[in-house]
Amino acid sequence: MDVFSPVAGLSELDENGRREYWAALALRHTAGLGVRGACLLLKHFGSAYDAVMNASLWPEAGVPAQKAEGYLNNDWRRRARPEWEASRSLRASIILWTDARYPALLRELPDAPALLYALGDASLLAAPCVAVVGSRDCSGAALDFTSSVAEALSAAGVTVVSGLAFGADGRAHRAALSGPGRTIAVMPGGVDVPFPAGHRELYRGVAERGLIVSETPPGQTPGPGAFPVRNRLISGLSLGVLVTEASHARSGSLITARLAAEQGRNVYVPSPDALRAPFREGTQKLLLDGARPIAQAGDILADLLPHLKHALHEPEPRNPSQRLPEETTEPPKRLVETPRDVAIERRGDPRKKRGEPVLPPEDKTSKARSFPPTMTEEEETILALLRNGPLTQDELLYAAQEKSAAWTSASVSAVLMILEVKRLARRLSDSRYEAAI
Repeated sequence: MDVFSPVAGLSELDENGRREYWAALALRHTAGLGVRGACLLLKHFGSAYDAVMNASLWPEAGVPAQKAEGYLNNDWRRRARPEWEASRSLRASIILWTDARYPALLRELPDAPALLYALGDASLLAAPCVAVVGSRDCSGAALDFTSSVAEALSAAGVTVVSGLAFGADGRAHRAALSGPGRTIAVMPGGVDVPFPAGHRELYRGVAERGLIVSETPPGQTPGPGAFPVRNRLISGLSLGVLVTEASHARSGSLITARLAAEQGRNVYVPSPDALRAPFREGTQKLLLDGARPIAQAGDILADLLPHLKHALHEPEPRNPSQRLPEETTEPPKRLVETPRDVAIERRGDPRKKRGEPVLPPEDKTSKARSFPPTMTEEEETILALLRNGPLTQDELLYAAQEKSAAWTSASVSAVLMILEVKRLARRLSDSRYEAAI
């Protein structure tokens, strides 16, 4: 179905879905309850409908009884009605707390939204995600680094999340659209409001080949306070957050990084050698705060390997019209580790130009992309050695050093992990590795 088809919004919901949606709006618009209060109720009662049907029991969920009065006085109806009416003509899906498509990682947050509006391929919400953000006035070196990392992540099947802003965000989305991982743009206003207006064509490209997401009511233009609220969703959807450049100590990217650290996500910045430019003030602050320097996308993939290896076992382009010739029409089974497992592993970790080119028209003749994904020179070297037969890591190191003395045990290990993630190599039971293709 065309993502811009009018068949969406309320028309997609059955009777139970409409009841749950109306209850979610009741929680959203109850004065004094707030996102955190609503989230407590959703987690305690399991649905917005059960929460409003048991308003007298809200104290059991940790919500004061006086806040239940804000619901019982029915004043919320006046504020909720415009959002309900706007959803009648909305050309986007409504993802409710009870919907299986609701992102598992996001659900773990203490301020997870009661609902999301989604325009495009909602199955991306179940994919492993990494956020790539940066300043609107990023340097040329940082923009180039953004493109290379986002493209490589998407080629490995990882979905890139960003905010559609000028600068680094736009570069990240454009680069990620080239691979099977695709991209998610989180909007500060309504899901149907392209923002900034100068990215209207990019917005449409992401909606057609990726996903646009927002928790904000349809038709709403973002105000100044909307961006930090939006940024918690960018980090909340993701396993880790890369800040390619933060120009100053008050950069919005630093807000995303702080939220990511509070949510237990890993925060990354380019290493000095990778960026090939002096660090700016905000980036320096992130390093001092414990962000991890990385040289390429492979460093992120290796760091997140425990959470990615199962999720990326069966990657595929998620738009049915973009399936490879050998693929079937059977939907993929995504085996993502539970958010609780992810949180437990990370809980103790303290590290926490405008003038961009317009998104080019999609090449309709290049739907079936070649696999395997693009590889670095290092990955090609190790894979070529493995094609001669299974080898241990030490044997690979010896063989690689015959070609270049720069190889170390650590670099061989990192490349092996990336080849595993890309399904190009596998580890055998006797600790040797072999080529998978």
